Amino acid sequence: MTTPGLDLHKLVNQPDSWNFSDARQLYAGVDLGTYKAITIIIDETGKPRAARMRRAEVVRSGLIVDYAGAQNIVREMIQEMRDASHLPIEKGATSYPPQTEYANINATRYILEGVGLEVLNVLDEPTAANQILKLENGAIVDVGGGTTGIAVIENNQIVFTDDEATGGVHLSLVVAGNYKISYEEAEEIKTDRRKNREILPIVRPVIEKIASIVEACLQEFDDLTEVCLVGGTCELEGFAEIVQKALSIKTFRPEFPRFTTPLGIALSCLEDR
Repeated sequence: MTTPGLDLHKLVNQPDSWNFSDARQLYAGVDLGTYKAITIIIDETGKPRAARMRRAEVVRSGLIVDYAGAQNIVREMIQEMRDASHLPIEKGATSYPPQTEYANINATRYILEGVGLEVLNVLDEPTAANQILKLENGAIVDVGGGTTGIAVIENNQIVFTDDEATGGVHLSLVVAGNYKISYEEAEEIKTDRRKNREILPIVRPVIEKIASIVEACLQEFDDLTEVCLVGGTCELEGFAEIVQKALSIKTFRPEFPRFTTPLGIALSCLEDR
């Protein structure tokens, strides 16, 4: 599957590639994850114009634990894009994991308001992802750093959501233990595509555990035709195949799964339009 905005990855952290020249209105989509913060700027047509991704450790198990740190990171990303644009960036949206406490949802809104953005939307992550995927009868599994969000969609409506405390951090911990290296070194190995085949057997039990959690959530839904995996962890080659074998349901991922949710967040700004 090809995600709209196929060249989006070419904009990430590449200011020389950012282009605002013929845009008339700009919107920001902000995705705060366990180890990554991603901001994507789109125009009034939904075309990505700029993107920034930064290491961030301000979220744990889907909850914002460092409010000031999160706001500083978002402020710096937005300001960098404002400095590069002739147009103001004044409107945006953000998201939260399913089953999140109300106070955490408000915190994400306040972070954007604190950097001068009018918040047009605060939506759950699967709903954001489905802005792109357009699933009618299926499931979205968002494997983040600290949590895995699961949403079931029937007749274009989300009818079930869950969020479990397992994700990419657990893969990295297993890699670190296997090689007896630091977590940071393990994270570099995990994200190095050249190492995918080497580490897949090592992290396979963790992926199978994630698949078993997903299977338990989906067992009451008999009419699902497909499962889509999103989130940076799913970029590991072989991940989707392991999950598909466990679920016995067609399982796929977009070409750049880590950008599906943040791009969907940004596109939600255009809903009323």
